[in-house]
Amino acid sequence: MAQIALDAFGGDNAPYEEVKGALLFVEKTKNKVILVGDEKKISQLIPKNFSGLDIVNAPERFGMNEKPTEILRSPATSMSVAAQLVKDGKADGFVSAGNTGALLVLGTFVLGRIEGIERPAIATVMPSKVGGTVLIDAGANLSLKPQQYVQLAIMGLAYAKEILGKDNPKVGLLNVGLEEEKGTDTIKEAYDLLKKKIGNAFYGNAEGRDVFYGNVDVVVCDGFSGNVVLKTSEGVGLFISDMLKQSIKNSSLFQKIGALMMKKTFQKFKETLDYRKYGGAFLLGVNGIAVKAHGSSDSQAIFNALNVASSGIENGIVKAIKGSV
Repeated sequence: MAQIALDAFGGDNAPYEEVKGALLFVEKTKNKVILVGDEKKISQLIPKNFSGLDIVNAPERFGMNEKPTEILRSPATSMSVAAQLVKDGKADGFVSAGNTGALLVLGTFVLGRIEGIERPAIATVMPSKVGGTVLIDAGANLSLKPQQYVQLAIMGLAYAKEILGKDNPKVGLLNVGLEEEKGTDTIKEAYDLLKKKIGNAFYGNAEGRDVFYGNVDVVVCDGFSGNVVLKTSEGVGLFISDMLKQSIKNSSLFQKIGALMMKKTFQKFKETLDYRKYGGAFLLGVNGIAVKAHGSSDSQAIFNALNVASSGIENGIVKAIKGSV
């Protein structure tokens, strides 16, 4: 049974959505959650006699616009306290919808880097035709050295194997074309290193569309490119959903009847593109489970982020990475 610390004052809708998501998670999974934040405000949102939730008081909140490194001078913030609970062995992992840079700082300097990993990275699962593609890095490191792409690939492979259950996952290097000679000097050197270091697990170059087509199981890239892919996919999902609604609204009566008959199909399609379904992104390469939820997460997204953390704990993702580096 996992015990997960949740930064209850990290997201835009805190603490209501965090507490609501935690209640749902405990109710459905029987795991435990430690809510970290203003104890008085949190306790008002928890039903009487509800078990499985603990509260650790943290009177301060770290803002989205604050300089990430300032988190190290803010030990009383909810995010800092949540990370420290993991460091002290009082929680198996922590989740936050707060400042991404601050989460990276806490992971690196509080939990500490895994030996052999120079840059911890954000890894998230993108929807694909074959059940999901691991995108790493999705925003932690704006630029990388060639050897660091290999480290990302190792972590991504561990994710695909241990959590997604893929037997022989393939890694693609995000590039502007499939040809070996494409890309910057850094990308070309990274290509050669990946080919040498991970052998048959290296698919070769991958284009943006390959993330969703399922041609590869892991896509490695710098955090700048990865975050653009992530945010673009979110925007495309919302765009398609809105356009479908508008088209149905402007259609004829018979077309509207047809759309009504297709309602379940449209709903399933919408869910496939909904970022909330995937919940949270791992910060991989650190000595502990740290999961970043979307800043605007509602209770369902928080629930899913807690599920992501739980899967990392149960499947030993940190141990798997340590054994692969």
